[in-house]
Amino acid sequence: MSSCKKCLYKKSHPLGLHIQSKICSGCITHLEKYQINWAERKQILLDKVQSITQKNKSAYDCVVPYCGDAEDYHVVKLILDLGLRPLMVSVNDYFMNDIGWHNAHNLITHFDLDSLVYNPEIHTYKELVRTSLRKYNHPLWPSLALKSSFPVHIARQKNIPLIIYGQNQAIEQVGKFSHLDEVQATAWSRIEHDILGLEIDDFLGSGGHVDPKSHPYYHYPPLKKLGKSKLIGLYLSNYFLWDPLLQNSQTTKYGFVPQTQSASFDPYERAGNSIYYNLHDLSKLMRNGYRKISDHVAREIRHNRLTTKKGKEMVDYYSTRQVYIKDFFEWLDVSNSGYEWYLYNKLDNVKHLISDTKLQRNSEYKKIPSDIKKLLMPSKLPSKDFSIFLKGISL
Repeated sequence: MSSCKKCLYKKSHPLGLHIQSKICSGCITHLEKYQINWAERKQILLDKVQSITQKNKSAYDCVVPYCGDAEDYHVVKLILDLGLRPLMVSVNDYFMNDIGWHNAHNLITHFDLDSLVYNPEIHTYKELVRTSLRKYNHPLWPSLALKSSFPVHIARQKNIPLIIYGQNQAIEQVGKFSHLDEVQATAWSRIEHDILGLEIDDFLGSGGHVDPKSHPYYHYPPLKKLGKSKLIGLYLSNYFLWDPLLQNSQTTKYGFVPQTQSASFDPYERAGNSIYYNLHDLSKLMRNGYRKISDHVAREIRHNRLTTKKGKEMVDYYSTRQVYIKDFFEWLDVSNSGYEWYLYNKLDNVKHLISDTKLQRNSEYKKIPSDIKKLLMPSKLPSKDFSIFLKGISL
């Protein structure tokens, strides 16, 4: 059995998918959402947070990683409703477009939050991106490494005892654990679920010419440097009924701007990212055998807004959408011959999905079911991809 007969997820999912009696572990674990007493789970979270923060002398109760995604808005609202004082921590991955910068700045402005942004040294960062593409066909690894490590460094430096994340993808996508296991974010989960089982040392030698000691935030802090007090990383999806499309559709009232995507009907997830639904989508297809639309369709089937039959139609439609990727290689300072080399040596199997010209607004899929369509707020296209924000000026 190579895929789930209900949600259509493939067994090749990178987080590990188990299929039993034609139904996958993700669908089985999803059923917990309708069996759990979520009021009790919220109280458990409140008690846990109080026990962690009651002796905290820092100005902040928790670190909250953010990039300006719609989920970040939902997470912040939940955290503030819990009465916590968050320090928002972000990593500039240099992939944001003008919509992304708006959403990131609007998040901390609307909720009036303190924030800290790390801008990695751009030449080292690009060298790691080039190496990641060559060795692992993955453009996002350096970004993922920093985003999963830098907030931990900040929490330790400022003696903040708690880091709070939104969903645990290993549970929400493949049902690797139960919600009741209360799995936490750790160095182990980072390796297993966030950064492909790799570390920056895997990029050295024949890869990037980078001195890791000069760039410590690519590494997770060594355990001996975490101090005597234990740093806790919590996932809110273990304590609240997590329904991304419903939650994200409600963030527009806070000023979040959805982005029209050519490769998915979902305008909320990763809105504002210049490569997520094009080059990253193709590399995902090469590595795992499916594009991002499969994640969205599986999610909506499980939430009963989409039938399996209609879901297959949507996967078939969006999986054939072409994307334009040359502007990414221009940003990466790759020559035209380098771009051609990568095209024919790394993306040869998906060349039919690559457009030679910048795509304009694509014709929208006309058969989106009403239960989904009513949650799709008006969205827009970015006016500038790879928009770099320098000292208050978007270039």
